[in-house]
Amino acid sequence: MNSEEKVKIVKPDKTLYTIYKYDKLDSTNAFLKQHCANLPDFSVIWADEQTHGRGRFTRIWNSEPCQDLTFSLLLPLTSLEQKLRQNITQIAALSVAQMLEGYGLKPSVKWPNDVLIQGKKISGILCEITETDERVCGILGIGINVNNSEEFLANLDIPATSLRCELHHKIIRQDMLKKLLEIIINCFNVLCQTGFTQNRQEIKKRLAFVNEPIVFTDVKQDSYSGKIIDLNDDGTLLFECEKRGIISLNSGEIAFHNSYSMRKY
Repeated sequence: MNSEEKVKIVKPDKTLYTIYKYDKLDSTNAFLKQHCANLPDFSVIWADEQTHGRGRFTRIWNSEPCQDLTFSLLLPLTSLEQKLRQNITQIAALSVAQMLEGYGLKPSVKWPNDVLIQGKKISGILCEITETDERVCGILGIGINVNNSEEFLANLDIPATSLRCELHHKIIRQDMLKKLLEIIINCFNVLCQTGFTQNRQEIKKRLAFVNEPIVFTDVKQDSYSGKIIDLNDDGTLLFECEKRGIISLNSGEIAFHNSYSMRKY
């Protein structure tokens, strides 16, 4: 059974978004990418269950039916500067963090696409860009552990938590989704109107692992030992590498490192 809901966000720009809710989809990102040509801007595809959810580098997003929040948002990118498109994932992570702060939590942003609570993953983000005949679209997929149990999370291959585990009560997912959409669209509008500067300052306040010894593994599987120093103006990571000095990194995976093991988050 599918349901549709149209909601006006209480903002000066009176942005409308439409939520299309499904019991089960293979992937909300894949579904939205397939149908984006026929959907209005800021359409939301929300599934109670994802059977083939995925994150960056085609990693699997493990979904617990009706317990987590898995959705994708259609963003209009035609008029957004090319250089700013790489910042969408980061402003989405910031938005999730700000939403969680509304519940009294203290999240951190693991650059560029995860949100942590005390070092445990609570949210992951995947942004893909696609083009139709008439426009450029951002497909922003977000997964959040909401009402997942400790037993479910214990079976994942990384340290993870949920709002239920942190707050000790269940959350109404639809209410949380509406709060989050308002924040995301506000951050997106700021990005479009003024660039990345304002969002960057907010991300820096929440940036995980700053000045901590870590290993950074990039998409070529090259690894760098060192520490995060700062977030650059363009959203790349300023990294002090033990062997190469200070470098800027634009994609990759952050991992803790000690003499016994390397554990990726």
